[in-house]
Amino acid sequence: DMCMICFTEALSAAPAIQLDCSHVFHLQCCQRVLENRWLGPRITFGFMSCPICKVNELCYEGLHKSEAITTPGVRFYNDPAGYAMNRYAYYVCYKCKKAYFGGEARCDAEAGQGDDYDPRELICGACSDVSRAQMCPKHGTDFLEYKCRYCCSVAVFFCFGTTHFCNACHDDFQRMTSIPKEELPHCPAGSPKGKQLEGTECPLHVVHPPTGEEFALGCGVCRNAHTF
Repeated sequence: DMCMICFTEALSAAPAIQLDCSHVFHLQCCQRVLENRWLGPRITFGFMSCPICKVNELCYEGLHKSEAITTPGVRFYNDPAGYAMNRYAYYVCYKCKKAYFGGEARCDAEAGQGDDYDPRELICGACSDVSRAQMCPKHGTDFLEYKCRYCCSVAVFFCFGTTHFCNACHDDFQRMTSIPKEELPHCPAGSPKGKQLEGTECPLHVVHPPTGEEFALGCGVCRNAHTF
C-alpha cells in the first residue's frame, strides 16, 4: 500500500508506524505533519488527526461541561476539546512562543482573511504591555489581554509597536486607522471591522475608554473564570 500522506512511496519503502486507529503511515511523514502544525494564525488541532479516519490522537481534560457538551445529539456531545476550539481562538506569541487567548472564534470567521497575516504581529499581552497594565497577583503577566483599539473585541495582533487589533480590524487596518477618532463607533462596537452594535451592553462586559484608545483588559484567566 502507498502512504496516504506522501502518496509517493509504498509503506514498505521506509520505516512506518501504526496509529491507535490501526492506519499505517511513514514515520517521517507523520513527523513532518506534526512539525508543520496548523495553517494560518489560529491554533487548531486537525493536524493531529489521522489523515484517513480523522480520529484524534489527543486526550483532553479540564473544560467545564456545558449543555453544548452534555446534550446527546448535539454537535459537540462528549467533545469538550472540540467545543472549546470551535468557540474560542488561540494563537502563538511571536516573541515568547507561548499560546495565548484571542477571543471568540466568530471574530476570526467574520474576518475571512485569516491566512494573510504577519506572524511578527501576533504578540501576547505580556509581550506588548504598552499601557503598563497591572500585574495579576495570581498569574503575573502570562495571561494579560488587551481590547482591540477599534472595537469591543479581545486583541490578537500588536502592530507598529503601539496598536492592538482584533483579527477583523487587523484585516482592514488601513481603513480603520484612517478613520478620525471622533467618527469611530462608540461602545458597543463589534466585529467585523468596527461595526456599531445595537443596545448598551459591551460584548466584553467591562467599562473601558472610548474606541480609538489602548486599553488593557487585565488577566484573561481571572476575567473569564466564569466561562470555563
